[in-house]
Amino acid sequence: MDIDYQKLLQGYYEAKLLPHDFSEDRVVPDFAFNILNTMGFLYKPIVDEAYLSKNIQTPEWPEGKTFAVCLTHDVDDVSYFSLRQSLRPFTAPFNGLHITQDKLKRLFTLGFTTLRVCKNQFINDPLHCYERWLKIEEEFGAKSTFFFWPGWKNVTKHHKTDPIYDLNDRLIFDGNNCTVAEMIQEIHRRGWEIGLHASWYAYNDVDELKGQKEALEKALGYPVHSIRQHYLHYDIRITPRTHSAAGFKYDSTLGFNNNIGFRFGTCYPWKLFDLGSKKELPILEIPLIIQDVAMLNPSKGMRIDSKMALRYMLLITEEVEKVGGVLTLLWHPNEIINRQSWTLYLKILNYLREKNAWITSLQEVGSWWLR
Repeated sequence: MDIDYQKLLQGYYEAKLLPHDFSEDRVVPDFAFNILNTMGFLYKPIVDEAYLSKNIQTPEWPEGKTFAVCLTHDVDDVSYFSLRQSLRPFTAPFNGLHITQDKLKRLFTLGFTTLRVCKNQFINDPLHCYERWLKIEEEFGAKSTFFFWPGWKNVTKHHKTDPIYDLNDRLIFDGNNCTVAEMIQEIHRRGWEIGLHASWYAYNDVDELKGQKEALEKALGYPVHSIRQHYLHYDIRITPRTHSAAGFKYDSTLGFNNNIGFRFGTCYPWKLFDLGSKKELPILEIPLIIQDVAMLNPSKGMRIDSKMALRYMLLITEEVEKVGGVLTLLWHPNEIINRQSWTLYLKILNYLREKNAWITSLQEVGSWWLR
């Protein structure tokens, strides 16, 4: 079967392969529904290879770097021990959905934790260490994008998978007791990008998305240009124009939850397309290539260990380097308590530095590409 690469990037193939029962409550179809996967091309940037075969030079990156790495973090949790946060799902309607076993388990854990806090007066929350991400990335000469969700109070319709923290919740950041909003401001002040991690149901609701964007901008004190949908919940027929209408410049949602690779056959950024109006949109897609939990989650996805994950990452990195593209990585900050995941992150950063890659944020990659 021949593939029309233009139609591939515009989303025609993905829209055609959506299951008939696809709805707003269904998890987005993953790699098994992808046309490139059925053809055995998931780990090859075939669109970029075809482009370069026309005697076109690979993209140029700052300081003569041969390829770019876009580092990203989806902030799903800011605290591990927070009774206040864990009680929130029990006080909000979930569109008729049941509370997950994970949240029930967390609640019981927090019950015992509360007793310990009362007894010991203080407990060190293992997730109150966001400064470690900044420190490590700075040591590797890197910057990244942190996608924060807009806060519990600023989401009008909640899904069972949505984060449960609010922007006025308190935590410890770099030794200081502060709110999530204050931590966001400090991360931005130090030169890292803050993007929106939009809620599950915001993927097709312009007004909801605008409200979430404004809430995060108010907390940050600066405009927010980048977005990634929570759980990669995305409908290629609707979401691109929703993001564009809400005023975003860059998106990095188009990857996989249960695999890695090139969902659209490319690691180059490209302008998204509205299948409804059949027009190109001003929003730039910087595709997600590798997600940590897609590899390391023991209960779903690839289900591989860190040793095998590193082999896959090196394979994908070689493919990106050949075409001079962008390797977009997603590492969840709450995975810092997983030694296997944290060690793998350090190894890949060291490898990428040795490869002389430009390691930076989504906004930096996007603005350079548009120039």
